[in-house]
Amino acid sequence: MLRLFLLDTNPSIATKRILNLAIFDILTLKIIHMRIATIIIRILLGLFLLFASITYFFPMGEQPAPTGDMATVFAGFMATKYLMPLAKSVELLVGLSYVSGKFVRLFNLVLLPVSLNILLLNIFPTKEALPVALILFLGNLFLIYSHWNSYKDILKA
Repeated sequence: MLRLFLLDTNPSIATKRILNLAIFDILTLKIIHMRIATIIIRILLGLFLLFASITYFFPMGEQPAPTGDMATVFAGFMATKYLMPLAKSVELLVGLSYVSGKFVRLFNLVLLPVSLNILLLNIFPTKEALPVALILFLGNLFLIYSHWNSYKDILKA
């Protein structure tokens, strides 16, 4: 293919063609790397959410009891009788969606308030699981960013 460029009598045209091809290759590699990163983060978040929801519905082993302010927060959650099962059901559906790759754009938005709430709960009452909550929230934001073109119509005035 390089010979075709060199057959051109005008060296500036051949140089432009080679540069355009190089730029195209670089952009193609960036797109491929972004897609691979998106798939990896989506599947890891999906597996994490599946694990968190399945262990809630089917307890495996002894769960550590919350202490301090977090114990008060969880007592309030448990007093409502519906909040924790609802949140864990959402996590289960999002996890299934992320692992299967179906309805990912929809469930990115469904997970956003849940992941934000998890992050805020780990910032204010206690900072025990802050790294995990931060990874969940940032992963959710990354997936929204990677599908940003799908959300542009929603945000138009």
